[in-house]
Amino acid sequence: MQHSPDTILAALLLTNRLVPLAAKPLTAREFWQLVPRVQPGDLAYQDAAGIAELAGVDLGEAARIRTLLDAATAFGFEQERLGDGGIVLISALDDRFPARLRGRLGAACPPFLLVAGPLASLAGPGLGIVGSRDADEDALAVAGGAARLAVQHGWPVVSGLARGVDQAAMAAALDAGGAVVGVPSEGIARVSRAAEIRRRVHSGELCIASPYAPNAPFSAGNAIGRNKIVYALSRVTFVVAADQDAGGTWAGATEALDRHYARVAVWAGPGAKHGNPALIRRGGVAVSEVSQLFELDEIAPDPLQDSLF
Repeated sequence: MQHSPDTILAALLLTNRLVPLAAKPLTAREFWQLVPRVQPGDLAYQDAAGIAELAGVDLGEAARIRTLLDAATAFGFEQERLGDGGIVLISALDDRFPARLRGRLGAACPPFLLVAGPLASLAGPGLGIVGSRDADEDALAVAGGAARLAVQHGWPVVSGLARGVDQAAMAAALDAGGAVVGVPSEGIARVSRAAEIRRRVHSGELCIASPYAPNAPFSAGNAIGRNKIVYALSRVTFVVAADQDAGGTWAGATEALDRHYARVAVWAGPGAKHGNPALIRRGGVAVSEVSQLFELDEIAPDPLQDSLF
């Protein structure tokens, strides 16, 4: 469904993480509860009473929405400043937003992304490559080999920018001339302070996509939110090395398996950690040769989730 510019702007204002306000921005869940009831653009010129009637909320919530919508001028200046630095803000109601996220995550889909680098890299299909920060040399070699093979297949590599498996996979793909998508667990402005990341983004090799405020610090909650985006952007996600019942790799893989965000493949060769067999028992596809990754069927998005949009 194509949305008007007024609706896209209102959607961004309602979920604003660019300008601090007294009113808290809508969470993803609150936003996706609102959208089926009313087009955000229809609220832009209403007072609190009108918003309450159109959106079916009480006056307190309507006043919160009005406060968020009234920040358009300051928001616009900050959006322009980010744009001057090469960072684009995209609403989930914008046609440029990755359809895979909308279709696979449903009400858990982030309502916006801040993106630096080539947007085309978000269209997929991608190979997600994830794993422990303290993976051994065998695991890092497997991650690099999978990334290089993805480049040969014309797939972007999607990962989380963390040290260990993530960075090994991304570096291998970049060195092989492939497209890479990095989803950080902190704000895009923080990540972009690294000179190598800025260089790769400006050269069009690397796309960074973040659902967080530009200067958001790392947090465990952000890492969990980042994980689902990596999986949902990927046709297949390859778990190279996972600890069992602990850590972000385990949490992300088990959530993806439980909620069918993407096909989950799990390394079953040298470098695998003790969590790998447990993930295979939970439904991950055992892979002993990286070439098998490109023979797996993709999990289609749940068509019921499309009704949210």
